[in-house]
Amino acid sequence: MPFTQPHTLPADSGSFLSLKLHRLRKQSGQTLQQLSEKSGISVSALSKIEKGQLSPTYEKIAALARGLDIHVAELFYEEQHSAPNGRLAVTRAGEAPLHRTAQYDYRPLCGELTNKQFVPLLTTVKARSIKEFPAKLQHEGEEFVYVLEGEITIHTDFYQPVTLYAGDCCYFDSGMGHACVAGGSDALILWICSHPTVNKDG
Repeated sequence: MPFTQPHTLPADSGSFLSLKLHRLRKQSGQTLQQLSEKSGISVSALSKIEKGQLSPTYEKIAALARGLDIHVAELFYEEQHSAPNGRLAVTRAGEAPLHRTAQYDYRPLCGELTNKQFVPLLTTVKARSIKEFPAKLQHEGEEFVYVLEGEITIHTDFYQPVTLYAGDCCYFDSGMGHACVAGGSDALILWICSHPTVNKDG
C-alpha cells in the first residue's frame, strides 16, 4: 500500500529556492558565469533554476552550495544563528519545506540550522526505473538511507543493485554514482547526506 502523510504537506519550496539562490548569488558578487565555473552547472541551467523553470536535484543543490560557499540548508531555509554553546532545531510533522524533482520529493529536516555535519532529508522516491535518471547522482560526502515505508532498489557504479524494504538501511560513498528507485508504489525513506565543511577562508 502507498504510504500516507498524517499532516498537510507544506507548499512547494521551488520558488523559495530560486529566489534564495538569486539573492545569495548577488550577495556573493558572482555572475552566472562565475557561479557556473565554481559549481560545475551550466549558465543556462543556473538561469532556469533562478527563474523557477528547473528543479535541481540534491546533487545540483550541493554543487550550488559549494559554489556559493554556504551550507546546503541555506538554500531551503533562512539562516538561524544559534548560541555558541549549543544548538537545537525541531521540525514538526508536515512542516518541512517540499522540494520536487522528477525522481524524488525532498523535505529537508531541521534545515534552519546551518553548518551541520550532515543533512537529513525525508524523501519520497517516485522513480520506478533507473532509466528515469539522465545519469546517476554523484557528489562529495557519504550517505545513509533508511527505508520507512515501501521498497527501494539502490543502483550504484560499483555494486550490484541492492533492494531494501521497510526497516532496512544502507550506507555508501556519495562520490560513487547512485540512484534510488521505488518498487510498485512510492517509497518513503530517511536520507541522510554528510556535508563537507565549507572553508570560507580558502
